[in-house]
Amino acid sequence: MSDELRAPMQQTAAAEPGPISRLFGVLFAPRKTYETIVRAPKVLGALMVVTLAVAGGAGVILSTEVGQQAALEQQLDAMESFGISVNDEMYTQMERQMGNAVYFSIGGAAIGIPLLGLVVAGVLWSVCYVVLGAHAPFKAMFAVVAHAGVVNIVQQAFVLPLNYARGAMNSPSTLAAFFPMLEESTFAQSTLAAVDLFIVWQLFIVAIGVGVLYGRHTGPIATTFYVLYALIATGIGSVLSQIGG
Repeated sequence: MSDELRAPMQQTAAAEPGPISRLFGVLFAPRKTYETIVRAPKVLGALMVVTLAVAGGAGVILSTEVGQQAALEQQLDAMESFGISVNDEMYTQMERQMGNAVYFSIGGAAIGIPLLGLVVAGVLWSVCYVVLGAHAPFKAMFAVVAHAGVVNIVQQAFVLPLNYARGAMNSPSTLAAFFPMLEESTFAQSTLAAVDLFIVWQLFIVAIGVGVLYGRHTGPIATTFYVLYALIATGIGSVLSQIGG
C-alpha cells in the first residue's frame, strides 16, 4: 500500500471516536452520534463501560451499612406484599446474607446488562425485519441499544446518592414519586411506580437510533415504544395492586 493511501486511512482511524466519546455523544447529540455508530457499529466498548459503571455503582452502595439495611427492608416489603410472613429466624438469616449482597449485585449487573441489551436488540431487530420488512445488520441494532445504556449511568449518578441519603432502594425517579398522596399498592400508585423517567428518556434515545438505522422518523417509533411501555406499566400495576390488596 502506498504512503498516499495509507495516510488518509490512518487519519480516519485516529479520528474515529472511542466508546466514551460515543456515549457522551448519544447524550448530547444522539442523531449525529448514531449516524456514526450505524456506519461502523461497535458494541463491546460501550457495553463494557455501561456494565462496569452500573455494576460498580450498585456495589458501592451495597458495600455500606445503609445500603445493606435498605436492601433488606426492600426484600421484606416485597415478601410481605406476596403474603409471606417473616419470622425472627428468617429475618436473622436474611440479615446475615446481606454481607454477600454486593457480590450478587455486581454479578447480576455484569450478566444482566449485556443479556438484556442482547434480548432488546434481538426483539427490535426481529420486529423491524418482520413487520417493516426493513433490513439492517443485527450488530448495528445491538450497537444502538448498547449505546443507549449511557442513560443507566446517568441514572446511577442521580439515584444512588439520593437512595443513600434516604436509606431506601426504591427508585425516586418514577412517576409515583410525584404523587406521594397515593396509597401504597393501589392500582394508580403501582402503575405510576412502574414508569421510570429515565426509561422514558432511554426509550426516546433508542427510538432515535432505530430511526437513524432504518431511515425512519423518530416520532412514530418513539410513540410505539411509549404505548407499549404504558401497556406494560398498566399490566404491572394491575398485578401488583391485586397482590397488595
